[in-house]
Amino acid sequence: MARPDLSRAAAAAATLAAVLAAAAPAAAQGLRALHVEALSMRADRVQLHVGEVFHLAIHVHVAERVAALDELVVPNVGTMQLDGDERRVGASATGTDVVETLTLEPTAAGTYTFNAAYLDAIDARTRKPTRFSSNPVRVVVAGAAPETAVAGALWQLAGAVVAGVALLAVLVAAVLAAIVLRRRRPVAALQPPPAAPPPVPARTTRDEVADALRAYRTAPANGALLRLRGALFAAAGAAPGATLRDALRASGDGALHAALAAAERTAFGPAAVRDASSADLIGATESWLR
Repeated sequence: MARPDLSRAAAAAATLAAVLAAAAPAAAQGLRALHVEALSMRADRVQLHVGEVFHLAIHVHVAERVAALDELVVPNVGTMQLDGDERRVGASATGTDVVETLTLEPTAAGTYTFNAAYLDAIDARTRKPTRFSSNPVRVVVAGAAPETAVAGALWQLAGAVVAGVALLAVLVAAVLAAIVLRRRRPVAALQPPPAAPPPVPARTTRDEVADALRAYRTAPANGALLRLRGALFAAAGAAPGATLRDALRASGDGALHAALAAAERTAFGPAAVRDASSADLIGATESWLR
């Protein structure tokens, strides 16, 4: 009597295996075949304070020429405030580069780890469904700096008050001494006060850009690059933490637009074209300064 039950169980198992075998190719049919040659993620700042803005950039390079890469999935930013999300697609002789930049602002102190960005595709080399993943990124956010800044400001204010009181005491003493001397001898003719030195001209945003460009040309490190990028954004009238789109919208200066775009390519573009982008940035900035 047990044999019919075993036969029915075997038939059910065979049917389930056939369904699963048919489902696997069907799921893979929705994926594109791609040569994924690079997938990385990096932050322009890995140590910062609450309320400060940083950028998380995800870069993908595929050998094919594609108009978009909707398969790219960016990591969950958790409690971070998302101030901007910009995706740029660029084609070249070697394929297509996609760079997605998230503008983030931490709201609480702590250590944050962003899981890897990924995309699912058919690996054109093996013809198998594959999940391609980037590296994770770790960011440390400190919250004590604002309190320290307030304490420093209070100390500066206290020092200014003490200095003001001391100056007032000196002036009172000088006035009393002058009264005593006037009683003892005739008042001498007052001499005109010396002419005040000419005021120092205020620095302009062009001065800041010129200084940042000199520093970047001397040592083109990441810190000098971010300083030059920030000076160009300020010259465009963009607020701190603004995206390239915000900066371009804030200024109608075509020469400045070229410098802004070159700075963005150098900061967040592929590492393989960093030298060429850096040369474009220097040239475009010099043209705007002229």
